[in-house]
Amino acid sequence: MESIITLAAPYMRYVMLFVILYVVARMLLAMFFKKTSDPLRGKLVDNITGEEISLYDRETSIGRNKKCDIVLPFDTISRLHAVITYRSKGFMIFDTFSKSGIEVNGEKINSKAYVHHGDTITLGGLEYVLYEARYKFIKDKSRALGSPSYGIILFLLALFNICAMLLNMYPEGKLATHIIGIYIGFIVLQWIYFAFATYVMRIHNFECEMIAFAFTSIGLAIVGSIYPDAVIKQFLAIAVGVVGFCVMVVVLRHIDTMKSIRWVLASASILILAVTLLIAETTNGAKNWISLGGISIQPSELVKVAFIFVGAVTLEKLQSIKNLSMYIVFSAVCVGELFLMYDFGTALIFFFTFIVIAFMRSGDVKTLSLVCIVAAVGAVLILILKPSVASRFSTYTHVWEYMDEGGYQQTRTLIYSASGGLFGLGLGNGELRNIFAASEDLVFGVVCEEFGMIMGFLVPLTYVAIAVWAIINAGKTKSTFYTIAGVGAVAMLLFQSMLSIFGITDLLPLTGVTLPFVSKGGTSIISCFCLMAYIKTLDIRTFASFKPRLEAEEEAGEEE
Repeated sequence: MESIITLAAPYMRYVMLFVILYVVARMLLAMFFKKTSDPLRGKLVDNITGEEISLYDRETSIGRNKKCDIVLPFDTISRLHAVITYRSKGFMIFDTFSKSGIEVNGEKINSKAYVHHGDTITLGGLEYVLYEARYKFIKDKSRALGSPSYGIILFLLALFNICAMLLNMYPEGKLATHIIGIYIGFIVLQWIYFAFATYVMRIHNFECEMIAFAFTSIGLAIVGSIYPDAVIKQFLAIAVGVVGFCVMVVVLRHIDTMKSIRWVLASASILILAVTLLIAETTNGAKNWISLGGISIQPSELVKVAFIFVGAVTLEKLQSIKNLSMYIVFSAVCVGELFLMYDFGTALIFFFTFIVIAFMRSGDVKTLSLVCIVAAVGAVLILILKPSVASRFSTYTHVWEYMDEGGYQQTRTLIYSASGGLFGLGLGNGELRNIFAASEDLVFGVVCEEFGMIMGFLVPLTYVAIAVWAIINAGKTKSTFYTIAGVGAVAMLLFQSMLSIFGITDLLPLTGVTLPFVSKGGTSIISCFCLMAYIKTLDIRTFASFKPRLEAEEEAGEEE
């Protein structure tokens, strides 16, 4: 059997490359080109002119600013006067700190109120009557490029994992039955998730999950070939990540209920990082790992999920300096704790994500510029006062001068990555795998060497494509929470990918962060799956996965 695998191995690399290329390309095409529907929920009718303003199945901003969805160019209207959105009990209108306020049926509202069919809404002296639409909510089955067959996608991913299993099942010339069990278990896990999500969770679009499964398949193949005994932990982390993703589905479908826990999550995040700072032992120059019952975890990876949630909830409705200041304080404490741990890569990821989230909601360039300046000054002071920290970046842009010292990992990554050519040397045939942290920090180099430069370009381009898709859909979501959380999560994963890839290629300082979904690391895999759930909230298609709960009769497709 081993001799047959050896003969087939040169051909398996082409099969594995084709599978990932097809799966990722097909999923991205579906994400960008599937037809969407934007059902009409109602309309506002001007009491005087009779002019009609359509209200769709998403949040709609109203104000004098040209960036608002509904522009009312009158002096009595504030730049952002109100936000109106549809909920299960009807329309809800929010007063976004308007100067003249909002009245519903002649009574001024405090901050928000439900409005129903026939109610009169007064905005800065302008009166509108709300009319709810009567329609049948029909599932849109039309597709621009045809609906992808997820059965075929899962079959191809199974083929990839079978190839990886065959190539990894004889470590040191001996049959490892546990590796066979792990890869079969991984294939079964994907099918179980697909069935459970389809028939229990009622998810109809799986592009994000299939891309995640494709990348975790690459990571599991690399881990299994370098550390056969560690493949069990990697698989368990993937399984926990999938469960975490499902939990996030429930949470994000009931955001109105979950918003009340934001302060608990914020406090817990700060406390977890503080405890890590106190009890963690220094590993590779950073105090970011703690051991619990023989299992090492990186708490900052899990805090990423809470960081996005707290930011999205805090800044969802109000564009106020107060709310922005609160999030600045929370972010500053988290980033400060990470700096004290010397976990500079994660600190940069948190800071970049904060900037994206805060700018998306406030647009306050002056305040955010001041924050960036203060952060830059603080970083410079740390480098001056802590020479040991500065020494970690001394080889940046000079790795070839220190190729046998501080630039050892990066120079080997550059050399071996290029040696793989377009199609790679094949799984298990590379040399970079023998370098320290090959399956963690340097995994992108392993991908390039063993799977080829084609695969190497595919991975970062996929994250860029998802980011573009997120930006395109950001303004059309059901809730501003989804917009902020989804874009914040994709920004976090994209920036983390940049730090990982550019760090080992010396385009950026090497900070030792993982490549999302691909690198070895349990907590990293779990947090990536949870962050992918945020990204899925940007799916605006009919019967999208994260549509907030509506009335039972509406979900059944009955007329209101």
